[in-house]
Amino acid sequence: WTAIDGEVYDITEFAARHPGGGIIRLAAGREADLLLESYHSSDGLRRAHRLLRRVPRVGALRPEDRAPRGDPAFFETVRARVEAHLRDRGLSRHHGARARALELLALTLALALCWCLRALTGSYLAAIACGLLIARLGFLQHSGNHAAAGATRAANRRAGLLMDALGGSSRVWSVEHQLAHHLHPNVLRRDNDCEIASPLLRLHPGLPRRFWHRGQHVTTFALMSVGLLKWLVSDLVDHLRGRVGNAPFHASARDWALVLACKSTWLIIHVLVPAALLGWPAALATTVVMMASAAYYLESIFIVNHIQPGLVPPARAHWAVVQVRATANWSSGSRLANALSGGLNHQIEHHLFPGLAIALYPEISPIVRRTCEEFGLPYNDFPGFFAAWRSTFAYLRELGLPPRRASTTR
Repeated sequence: WTAIDGEVYDITEFAARHPGGGIIRLAAGREADLLLESYHSSDGLRRAHRLLRRVPRVGALRPEDRAPRGDPAFFETVRARVEAHLRDRGLSRHHGARARALELLALTLALALCWCLRALTGSYLAAIACGLLIARLGFLQHSGNHAAAGATRAANRRAGLLMDALGGSSRVWSVEHQLAHHLHPNVLRRDNDCEIASPLLRLHPGLPRRFWHRGQHVTTFALMSVGLLKWLVSDLVDHLRGRVGNAPFHASARDWALVLACKSTWLIIHVLVPAALLGWPAALATTVVMMASAAYYLESIFIVNHIQPGLVPPARAHWAVVQVRATANWSSGSRLANALSGGLNHQIEHHLFPGLAIALYPEISPIVRRTCEEFGLPYNDFPGFFAAWRSTFAYLRELGLPPRRASTTR
């Protein structure tokens, strides 16, 4: 079941034919208004409500059980303006789908070549190149699992499965990222990203401070290197527990089959085959270098978007207002930065329109900025990546200092 506008629906049969694919699984057992609004255009939202008339209604939520909705004026305004702009420019929500398909092909071929060089010669440069290519494929899986990579359900599913092919789990990622993070950005005990590596790190002012946090602005950079290696084990633990941090989920037999098959295949390709060709020391060393390179590329992009001073999500505001107040951009409007970061330099636009093709973010950025200003909302935008990193570095240091030496008000 899922709840929309307070009405509870049985989506068991509808889920199999949902045009957006597996995203509807994230709505099971909870209110889905935010998912529905953020992933649909105005026309799509009207179609979705028409489809709901054919879905069995099984009850209604009590008023006291419903999440606060807040004033939708900001989101309705910015959505209408973005849609009008795209319509005037003749751009679809899936703009650039063919280019992303070609990028996927090119990255896969390049990764295969670099893997051969690494496995046959033990080249660390080839291992680093593999890592950077894995990170680029990681950006494509991000778009795929957000239904933003292609124009069809099948295309997005294929892109989303890259997460499994790269050693992770698309099921765990979707629960952790689309549910825990996108629905509750920077909200302690709801957004798992607030508690990454806790208690080793203190990434949120609501977490307890320990003496070892004093140097966390340095140790964070070191710990980032193992972020992707952690997935190899933590995904299996999450499947066993039926929970990703603060977000529960049901791991089906199909989920288990996929995660076990893909992790076994990853182990064979990236560890056992190189070990047979190079020996264990070189195989393990180049694997660690490969995964660390991928982790630094990906996590350097992710970390600056939310770990910044002043990103305070209001408690009872409309979900779109929460996204804006808990998020920061860098190099807004830059197509180069957009391409290099997989669209994540436009984090505000991504959180407001996660199902929109990333190629459109520079196009709509001025509209989102102007609308934020009109509604008195901050459009947090750093002039560049290194400016954003300097701010994150300073904030991590502040979070690690004793109270008498730093203020941790957010």
